[in-house]
Amino acid sequence: MKKESYEHLCLIAESGQDAFINHPGSNEHGMVTSCIPQTGHLVARTPQGEMRCWSFAECEELTHPKAGPQI
Repeated sequence: MKKESYEHLCLIAESGQDAFINHPGSNEHGMVTSCIPQTGHLVARTPQGEMRCWSFAECEELTHPKAGPQI
């Protein structure tokens, strides 16, 4: 992911909103709980409740389709 996306995800997570990432190297994904700006890492909680710390350069942002009627 690009640094701009990393910074955006950090702002979302810090504001209390949900931000999700995928880590292709480990085939895991999770919800961002915090960021470590000094090292460029994202801390995420997996669906199994485990905590992971990944470099933003190794992650992809997960987006969810908007809810509502499909047109």
